[in-house]
Amino acid sequence: MKQLIVCINHRANPAQPSCGARGSVLLADHLQQEIIRQEIPITLQRYACLGRCNDGPNLKLAPGGEFISAVTMDQMERVLQQITAFARLPDGGLQADMET
Repeated sequence: MKQLIVCINHRANPAQPSCGARGSVLLADHLQQEIIRQEIPITLQRYACLGRCNDGPNLKLAPGGEFISAVTMDQMERVLQQITAFARLPDGGLQADMET
């Protein structure tokens, strides 16, 4: 099953960047609603940290997909297109992409 992983980490120190401090929880909520509404065949998983705090909010398409970083609500249409395209790829295509 394909997954959309959304970092929702919110660091206690406001001087340190984090996806949660940049609105990733709201992004995750919106993405979840759109995944359901558009019947996109992917599962959204909220994750504590993807290790790319300076680039956040961060999303990861799994397995074998790309990171999508610095996501904002203004980019939702494009991001949902990327998610939909990834979700509809045949699993064999993912494996072939990973091996090349």
